[in-house]
Amino acid sequence: MEEHNDAAKPKTKKAKQAKIAKAMREFKAGKLTSGGKPVSNYKKAVAIALSQAGMSLPKKDASEEYMKAFIRQVLQEEEAMEEEEMEEEDSQGKN
Repeated sequence: MEEHNDAAKPKTKKAKQAKIAKAMREFKAGKLTSGGKPVSNYKKAVAIALSQAGMSLPKKDASEEYMKAFIRQVLQEEEAMEEEEMEEEDSQGKN
């Protein structure tokens, strides 16, 4: 797991989404750690991912269902951005 410091936090929405996606992939693979121990709780994984991205959820909306929907939305937006980039690269390569 990367060190937490303000200088390493992503600035753009795209970079934040990529950071969240990376942390959630690590969680699914069982490689996300906190304090040297693997993280097995979904809520903790979301909190770590958001912290690494320099984001947070409102406390009133901290239900697991809301967190899952939020992470799902972020991951979908990241995938859409990646697809757009690939289409742009393809169109530039053809010109």
